[in-house]
Amino acid sequence: MRFFVRTAGIFMIPLYIYLYFIIRRIQILLFGGKGKYVQMVLAVVLSVLVILPAQNLFGFWALIVLHFLAASAIVDVVRLVLKKSGHGFHRYVELAWRSGTLAAAVTTVVLGYAYWNMHRVVVTEYTVFTEKEIREEGYDLAFLSDLHFGTTMNPEQLQNYCERIEKEQPDLVVLGGDIVDEASTLEQVKEAFRCLGQIRSTYGTYYVYGNHDKGRYLDACDFTETELEEAITAAGIKILEDETALIGEELCVAGRRDRTDARRDEMERKSSEELLADVSEQRFCILTDHQPREMEENEQAGYDLMLSGHTHAGQMWPVGLITTLFDKDTFNYGRKTIGDMELIVSSGIGGWGYAFRTGKHSEIVVVHVAGNPA
Repeated sequence: MRFFVRTAGIFMIPLYIYLYFIIRRIQILLFGGKGKYVQMVLAVVLSVLVILPAQNLFGFWALIVLHFLAASAIVDVVRLVLKKSGHGFHRYVELAWRSGTLAAAVTTVVLGYAYWNMHRVVVTEYTVFTEKEIREEGYDLAFLSDLHFGTTMNPEQLQNYCERIEKEQPDLVVLGGDIVDEASTLEQVKEAFRCLGQIRSTYGTYYVYGNHDKGRYLDACDFTETELEEAITAAGIKILEDETALIGEELCVAGRRDRTDARRDEMERKSSEELLADVSEQRFCILTDHQPREMEENEQAGYDLMLSGHTHAGQMWPVGLITTLFDKDTFNYGRKTIGDMELIVSSGIGGWGYAFRTGKHSEIVVVHVAGNPA
């Protein structure tokens, strides 16, 4: 994260220039040609003051500025196309364009939708069939990831979502990581896991760490890793960090150490095959790994279902599209069949950095595991 913040200035240069011309357009509308050179200097100063804090690409101000500039660019292109075709904006629309209010209105609508969409949590259901012998009624799993508690919801809202999950009558609850992050307070950490630990299920709640949970993206975090672990276990939640839990007579759940944490600690993760070393092939095996990677390896190891989060389905468009196009080793969102294994990647119930989402909805995932119909 620090690398992006430090190097963003280079890539911001075209934005400084573009914003300068937008400001000049507004100045000419308001003041005409009076004090031209003073206006130009002022435009330079204003563009720097606006763009400079936006170099933190993960901040709310950057979100506003980048959307405003994108909206301005789209309006500019539309106007140019209309002009070339012998048409043009109506005079009031032209005035809104010159004053920047048209782009500001578009930005307001988009971010208003993004805020609403982040807080619109849906239940996404999947049915996974298996040839393995399991009980006739099958199993229901609730999967929750990427809450980043403190960013998008308060304790009362989280409690409501926990009650919503409980209404699904899950046999098993799986937490896929990034429930908290470096911006969460110790009190929020305790509150988040207290709420989640109260969800009633047949076999309990299991948890894998995400890349943000341990607060390692900041030099100073309000909680220690020991306090985080104590908050999770005190809530009755079982942590799976390169561990496997046998569930009843027919299921098993393996949880992998987060790949980013393993790299920071300069240690190797256990392979997905190692995690199944002492597990009967007759069990329906679930692998939970925060980041959707190494899917082919996991399928070859013998897992039937893999659950991941991490991507947020892009959270803000076009991040998800860029990931899909340029990172072929991961999967951005939804369901994918890989050999005999089903992969499900959740967009998460919350978001990181700010409470806005245009990439996909926020969700709770419910997976129905059923025997293959005759």
